Formats: sequence, structure tokens, C-alpha cells
Amino acid sequence: MIDLAGIKEMVAQTDEHTLTLYLNVDNTTPENQAQTPAWRIYAKNKLFEFETAAKNQTNAWNDIRSRVEAFFEQYSPSSKGLALFAWNGALQTIELPFAVDNQASFGNPQIAPLLWVLDEFEPYLIVLVDQEKARFFVAQLGSVGFREGVEVDLEGYDFVERTTAAVATQGQSGSGAVHGGSGRDDHEAMLDEHRARMYRQVATGIENYVNQRQIRRFFLGGSEQSAHAVKNLLPSKLQDTVIATLPIPLRLNQTEILDAVQPKAIDYERKEEMRIVQEVIDFAKAGGRGALGMKQVMDALTMQRVELLILPWSEVDGEGVPPDLPLRAFASGGNVEMVHGDAAALLMREGGVAARLYYSL
Repeated sequence: MIDLAGIKEMVAQTDEHTLTLYLNVDNTTPENQAQTPAWRIYAKNKLFEFETAAKNQTNAWNDIRSRVEAFFEQYSPSSKGLALFAWNGALQTIELPFAVDNQASFGNPQIAPLLWVLDEFEPYLIVLVDQEKARFFVAQLGSVGFREGVEVDLEGYDFVERTTAAVATQGQSGSGAVHGGSGRDDHEAMLDEHRARMYRQVATGIENYVNQRQIRRFFLGGSEQSAHAVKNLLPSKLQDTVIATLPIPLRLNQTEILDAVQPKAIDYERKEEMRIVQEVIDFAKAGGRGALGMKQVMDALTMQRVELLILPWSEVDGEGVPPDLPLRAFASGGNVEMVHGDAAALLMREGGVAARLYYSL
């Protein structure tokens, strides 16, 4: 699955003669169970449809078409959706975790549906920890909840075995006092040290994983005391990305864990979207770092002042919202946020599109 940085990198390489295909390749869809799946027919028809116009626009069309046809000759779907971008000398495909409507264009790359996928399936890290062990999960939150999750086996995190071995070693060393203390005191001190070491390892593991996977938010769970101990060991910037600390027992299975986290995750997403939209509205109405409505936003894009372009996801590609708007935001080094529900409704009432600016207009 591509990330935002990957999309920006791809867009920087494309040009105004790019073939974009979004295909529903879900094998469980009835129309894809025919001898020739519906998506293959659609793709073939679109290549034929674009042939004349594309040849008139660029000499690269023959290369684009041959690359696409060669790809589909070898392609066997392993996901529900597929995004394909082909331009002069290059082709990039991205597997999507859900079925999409078949769409095609030739011109500037159409990335709005891809941005929606990223927004809808942003990964969350879920870390459960108690005094003996830790479990790491990564799950993707969709509009109706977590669509998938996987338990991450981080190398070297055999906390149960380490703690058990430590206790066994202490038991073999006898119950006599050392350094003038009681055996019980020594035993508890050693356990405390092993727990503290484990918490440090968990905190380091979180930091490394978040940085490597560019995960923006996560949950802590398990024992409340242990979860807070780990949180306190994290850098302050990372502590701010902890959405909540939840009393989730480590014995629960993956489905039960995701069910416990899901309401908090959805609530957080929607509140964060509303916060962003309201912030930009307040900026704009105070004459600050905000632009509302198509005219103001287009002016800000022209002046390359857009830090964050905000779109209601259901309206992108619809009337009044040009699908190449995200490309213009990327051109100024900005990002794109697609909002849903109440945040989208508020945005529509305030002009349908908004932008947070690098500096005031």
C-alpha cells in the first residue's frame, strides 16, 4: 500500500499525458466471475477509446499502451481494487484494500480516489503491555470500522520468556540475603528492574515502528500501570499521538481488541476532522491563514500558499470540485485532507472547499 509520500513522488514524475485506471478487480463480484472479467473488458475498451485522442496529444501513447497491455497479460488480482498510472516510460500499480468503481482518464493523473483510500485506511498502532509481556497490532480504520489487522512480531520481544527466566534464576540462587537485604527484597528489586527494562524496550519498539511506518496515531492498552509507564518513556512529541490508554486485557483475541478500540478511533477521526475544518474557517473569517470557497482557494493555490487543502471526500470529482486540485496543492508542497460526515457538511456550508495557508492572504 502506497503512502502520501509515495503518491507525491509518483505525481512529480508524471505529466499531463498520464493514463489513470481504477479497476474493481474483486473476484467475488459476479461480473468478474465470467470467463473474461468485467474489469478486463473495461480496461480494454478504455484503451481503445483513448487511442485517437492520446495519439494526437503525445508520441508516448504507443509506449503507454504497450506497457499497460503487457502488465495485464501477467496480472492476476490479489486485492479488491487496483489503481494503475502509466506515462512516458513508466507504469505504477497500487493494490487497494476494497473494491472501487471502474474509472479511467487520460491527462493529468487523477489521484483523488487514491487520497480517499489513504484517508479511509490510515493505519493505527495498538500496543498492549502488562508487567510480563507486550503485544503490537497494526490495523486500518475504514468508514465502518477496522477492516483488517495484524499482530506484529517484533524481533527480540520475548518478554514472557525473559521475565520467567529471571524469576527462575532468582529462585535457584537461594533465599539468603545479599548486600544486607532480604531475599524477598532482592527478588522484587530484580523484577522491578526487568519490568523497567521491558518497558524501555517497548517504548523503543514503538518509536522505531512509528517512524519507519509513518504511523501518526496509536493506542496503548493492557495494564493501566504498565501502559502509563511506557507512555512516560516516550518522547513528548510521540506522547501527543497517543489517542487513549484503554484497559484492554492482553488475553483478548484480535477481533475483541479491535472492537474495543474502534469506537474511540472513529470518534477521534471525526473530532479531528471537525477541529481542522473549524480552525480553517476561523482563520479565514479573521483574515488569517485560511481560505474558504473555490475562488479564494484557487487564488491561494496560484500563489502557492496552501499548506493543507481540505475537501469533502464525497464531492471530489463531482460538480464544482476539480479533480486536479490535489495536484496543485502538492505543487506548493502542501498536503490534502479529505473530511467526512459533520465536518464535510460544515465545509459544504462554508464554500465546499477550504485551505490552511502558510501565511495570511
